[in-house]
Amino acid sequence: MWNILEQFLLLGLLLGIIYCFFTSTFDFWKNRGVPFRKPIVLFGNFASLLLFQKSLPEGIKDMYEWFKDERYFGAFRVMSPVLILRDPDLVKDICVKSFACFTNRGIPVNSQNSLSAHLFNLEGKRWKSLRSKLTPAFSSGKLKRMFYLLAECGEEFQKLIDASSETHRPFEIRELAAKFTIDVIGSCAFGIQINALTDEESEFHRTAKKLSKPSYTATLWRMLRTAMPKLYKFLDVQVIDPEVSKFFKNVVSQMINEREEHGIKRHDFMDLLIELKNKGSLDECGSGQVCNDEDEKITEEIELDENSIAAQAFVFFAAGYETSSNTIAFCLHELALNTEIQEKTRRDIQDAIDSRNGKLSYDAIQDMKYLDMVIAETLRKYPPAPMLSRRCEHQYQIPGSKVELPVGMRVIIPIYGFHHDPDYYPDPATFDPERFTEENKRTRHPYTYLPFGEGPRNCIGMRFALLQIKVGVISFLRKHRVETCERTITPIKFSRRSLVTTSEKGFWLKIIQYS
Repeated sequence: MWNILEQFLLLGLLLGIIYCFFTSTFDFWKNRGVPFRKPIVLFGNFASLLLFQKSLPEGIKDMYEWFKDERYFGAFRVMSPVLILRDPDLVKDICVKSFACFTNRGIPVNSQNSLSAHLFNLEGKRWKSLRSKLTPAFSSGKLKRMFYLLAECGEEFQKLIDASSETHRPFEIRELAAKFTIDVIGSCAFGIQINALTDEESEFHRTAKKLSKPSYTATLWRMLRTAMPKLYKFLDVQVIDPEVSKFFKNVVSQMINEREEHGIKRHDFMDLLIELKNKGSLDECGSGQVCNDEDEKITEEIELDENSIAAQAFVFFAAGYETSSNTIAFCLHELALNTEIQEKTRRDIQDAIDSRNGKLSYDAIQDMKYLDMVIAETLRKYPPAPMLSRRCEHQYQIPGSKVELPVGMRVIIPIYGFHHDPDYYPDPATFDPERFTEENKRTRHPYTYLPFGEGPRNCIGMRFALLQIKVGVISFLRKHRVETCERTITPIKFSRRSLVTTSEKGFWLKIIQYS
């Protein structure tokens, strides 16, 4: 009898210790006078997301609406306190004015051979140096010179769309768009003809599918790694499929050997990485000017080996493939539901091409002002990243308050919440490109629109992504229209296991060729 009682007492003591550990931080925001929602043991305020009951966009929007009259409020991710912003002026301060305090995302990286050590995750001087050296790859001049590659991919894509329209059956638009974005990235970034449009069994295509459908375990660890970084590093968790890692490392190794052995120059993203690997610096800095002494000093600290190059190649492929194909699909979905907007977009495209002797060119795309507005509204309603976060590197006092954030505190910017706030975007569920006329944009706070982030750590590939998205949409609308069908799902149900905004059930539409 006494032994059973002892066991119950020990169990009770153990549970008590676990409970006290996981609730030890729950008075953090109360002690600082910051409004917060009462957390749940083991989950904090993120239970619906960690249990996959809601998608990330839905969860972020719900949190954003907890304290509608506050500039910011507190929450808990498992047991880690986080600050969530609602004031665009605070977003500007975090991303720009006080950027030195919030330089890093604070995403832990495991093992030296991991593909996670890429530009998106890097920190401090290493991030600053690599960012400045990679910037030339995404300049407007570079994009203009490589546009012919995009145009070639667009022409091949149009042939696939032509063939698809002849079947008179619904198509999963994201699948079609993904084939196009894989080919574009392969051609423009790495100088490889992947032929994903015609070869669905290509290794690049299979790898892309694995990236777009991560396991629930991998998604859970992606959400937990910033809340429990010590456990993440102790267990040496790898959130990238080992087969994906192996594939990219092999491809990059083969490309480096081929180019160095034969002296091949394609003036693409891979050339830039190889030059950094061999020289430790480039002839020009991101601004197009010769590096100053400080830049040169930082540059000396870069040591790019094949694993590092593979990591940069991986993030370019992963980010450019999935977000762009989703945005193309979201855009066409909305145009199918709004036929007048679709027709106006098509006229804008055709007029710009006709004025340039019937040829799709870089300059013709710059003339497509209504298409710009349509893409902007798509990214407003369906931002690729529903949120972004920064880690506090120095003690920081929130402007206009006495609240001080300690080193290591994470600040969350709820992009999806801002984009669907009726105070900034009336009737936010309505797809309305007119929100992005020059006049209407001037009436809004610029930091309520954040599809690519803001400040020095915004998306380095933003211009490339927009160009790729536009060519994809143009390829569909130049000679075709899209229509809803019996398999079209409205409203769209977001995926609960994806950290980017995407559909759970796909984007099914009919493609009709103009006679």
